[in-house]
This record gives sequence, C-alpha cells and structure tokens, in this order.
Amino acid sequence: MILDSTFVHDVLRANSDAIERLAELRDSETPVALSALTVFEVGVGLREESAQYRAEFDEHADGLVVLPVTETVARRAIAIQHDLLDRGQRIGARDVLIAGTAVGSPDPRVLTRNVDEFARVDGLEVKRY
Repeated sequence: MILDSTFVHDVLRANSDAIERLAELRDSETPVALSALTVFEVGVGLREESAQYRAEFDEHADGLVVLPVTETVARRAIAIQHDLLDRGQRIGARDVLIAGTAVGSPDPRVLTRNVDEFARVDGLEVKRY
C-alpha cells in the first residue's frame, strides 16, 4: 500500500484518524511504502512553521520502502492521464505520478484523504482513513 502525502501530513500533525489507521497498519503488518514523489511533496512543505516536523518525517521515511519514479512509472502515469483527459477527469501531475507508482506495484492501493482525484484512476484501489 502506498501512503499518500495527505496521510503523511496528518500523521505528522497527530491527526487522530491517521494515527489510528497507522496503528492498524502496524498491527496487521500491512506492507506500506512511499512514492519518491511523496517524499518530495511532503519535504517541500516542511519549511517555516512546519519545519518542526522535518526530523520526524525523516525518521518515518527512513523506515519505509521508497518507490522511485522511473521511466516506466512516468510512462504509466502518461497513459493514466491520457485516459483521464479523454474522460474529462484530469488529476494533478504529482497525484498521477503517485497513482502510476501504485498501479504498477504489487499492491495497487493508496491510502489518502484525497479520494476524489485518486478514485478516478482505473486499476487503483483507494483507501480512506
């Protein structure tokens, strides 16, 4: 299961729903990973008043598998975005790359609060917390 940026942000800010879901994932030993794009997206946001979360984020990220954004992922994301554009349902570039990472992984699930965009992607199972 890929953890989306919204989930990571909420864990860092001690959102009770995210913390509870994280505990459930740990208890069930569900394998989780981050897209390298999530590392970028969250990391960019950890500045100014949010910089206080940087060390905690680094600690969490260091303990997880980080899936790279490869040429294969990029090409898969292109195909996803073309399909969405044909349906008039475009999603953001970062989200489509995260979706492309998840769809090609052994576990095509994304845990997110951003259900609206990810739910448009065929072959992706979207989990909410």
